[in-house]
Amino acid sequence: MSDEPDESVVTVLPSAEERREHRRISAELQVNFESLESLVSAYTTDISRGGIFVPTEKFLPIGAVVEITLGLPNGGTPLKAIARVAYTTDDPPDGFALRLRGMGMEFLDVGGAPLANQIQRFVAETISSLPPPVDAPIQNGLALVVDDDELYRERASKAMRELGLDVVTANNGVEALGKALQRRPDVILSDVTMPEMDGWQLLRLIRSRPHLAQIPVIFLTRLTSDGERLRGYRLGVDDYVGKPFTAAELGARVRRIVERTRVQGGAPANKALRGDLSQVALPSLLSLAEMERRTGVLTLIGGDELATLYLREGAVVHIDLSVRFAGKQGIDKFFHVLDWKAGQFELAASDVNQDDELNLKTSYVLLEHARLRDEGKV
Repeated sequence: MSDEPDESVVTVLPSAEERREHRRISAELQVNFESLESLVSAYTTDISRGGIFVPTEKFLPIGAVVEITLGLPNGGTPLKAIARVAYTTDDPPDGFALRLRGMGMEFLDVGGAPLANQIQRFVAETISSLPPPVDAPIQNGLALVVDDDELYRERASKAMRELGLDVVTANNGVEALGKALQRRPDVILSDVTMPEMDGWQLLRLIRSRPHLAQIPVIFLTRLTSDGERLRGYRLGVDDYVGKPFTAAELGARVRRIVERTRVQGGAPANKALRGDLSQVALPSLLSLAEMERRTGVLTLIGGDELATLYLREGAVVHIDLSVRFAGKQGIDKFFHVLDWKAGQFELAASDVNQDDELNLKTSYVLLEHARLRDEGKV
């Protein structure tokens, strides 16, 4: 990163007049992060990405307002803002990202760009400056490849062996289920349209058996409609790879999913929907969320941009955009993300406490965006 300070990553403390608009500031808090990992872990711990978790032995009461300074790793310019204690924890529950005593601090963002966006910007710039990782073989793993087409079966098997995985194959879902029960695979790659038992039926059976339920499943398919792909995500498929595929694309998708599963230690699935916006259009995903009245956080990652949509009962109530688009307001923020055609998405169930800054029905926004697009105005 450049030695010159980046004004977009520095927040000036609010003026005394601005401070008086908030409750009295209780304390000044300095938090130093020695590594990027500790910063990211603290930032993503149970605060809905709008604050940070502070390990501490000294607690402030919930609701206390503090001046907080975040000392960033690798010589990053410290970030300063006003924050409020949202929760405290003495005995973090199982699965909590930081098993430490501490406080969850909610950023108030008075007088500057949202601090959450600045943290995202710092993390993105730091990662982009790192050398690309060197892919190592996946050790001690087994891939189950299921396809009635011998050509695709062999093509996928070869790609898996190049990753360092052992491979077993099956011609249909019935045969695949039998082999999975004999030896539990680390990943299942399955065609959808097959005789005797298709991919949909195989997926249901895999997800219904406790011993197999957490195995990542990737569909290799020519399915193109959003409805078909969303059906798979709702049933628990982890990813789609379209036919025809390249060994490089398939290998990258499998590596990402297998390594993510191993990091999670085979923990029960969190019911998140994950996928690719090039395969499932965002309007279709939001329509599903509205129909099922989902509450949670929808994260979109595309290129160097990050967007976070907060949904309550199916309605989008708040949208956070990357720093350079943070000036957009209201429905323009919604239109901005609807223009995304590529990137990854994750929709995870979560409590959403943000105020409704849009007050718009999702279906109305989708129709209005489609109308403006047809008229060439967006």
